[in-house]
Amino acid sequence: MAREAPWQDAIHAAIDGCAWVTLDDTVAHVDAAIAAGASPERAADLALAFAVASGDPVAARRFDGHVGDELAAAVRAVDRDPGFVDEICRRTRGRLVAGDGGAPQIASYRGARPLRAWAAIAAQRAALSAKRGTRPDRGGTSGDVLADLVDREPDPELRALRGRYRAELREALTAALAGLADRARAMLRLRLVDGLELAELGRLYHVHESTAARWVRAALDDVAAQARGRLGFASATADAIARLVESQLDLSVARLLA
Repeated sequence: MAREAPWQDAIHAAIDGCAWVTLDDTVAHVDAAIAAGASPERAADLALAFAVASGDPVAARRFDGHVGDELAAAVRAVDRDPGFVDEICRRTRGRLVAGDGGAPQIASYRGARPLRAWAAIAAQRAALSAKRGTRPDRGGTSGDVLADLVDREPDPELRALRGRYRAELREALTAALAGLADRARAMLRLRLVDGLELAELGRLYHVHESTAARWVRAALDDVAAQARGRLGFASATADAIARLVESQLDLSVARLLA
């Protein structure tokens, strides 16, 4: 018999009628996700995602009904053409539920945000990717995330420091990004790499545009603070290094996330 959990009723409702998963296994999956940091409020979403990832057809249909409107709305924010919306929703649904030559992507859902928002983000990224066809031209960069910024830096002192400490800066920024919470990192990628407007981010996360703006700014401030802390230069150059980290931070972060 499955052990009791405060969220067991929500789990049971989410997988009611599903024959390919057991209550015991689903509760264990949800318990593990919550122990790893997921909100207990996501118990039903975690249970449904687990059942879908297990290949249960009832769960797959329930998932379609649960997120269908959100997927379509997310794609329409990129292009309102009905044919485009239908095609991207179909592709996204296929990748999430059936996989693309591998495990279904929904198996990676960890409850960091509502399942609807998580799926909508996947759909909007797919739409943006389809509209671009390929990644935007980065201006002929060599692939070094900071090297191409050296020559365009107007401050001679910062230009010299950027050239001298390029490897250290890249390492510090990469580590700082890795230390961000999932939501903060996802929002920076959507904003800086995929080019979503703040209003679109707000709709995806069900918050006001101003709240989305604060979250993005806070994430960038966190990256800058962590990067400065990791660099650990002597106090004589601390102020210059702080300015170096913060100058063109948006572009540096965007290229690391791309």
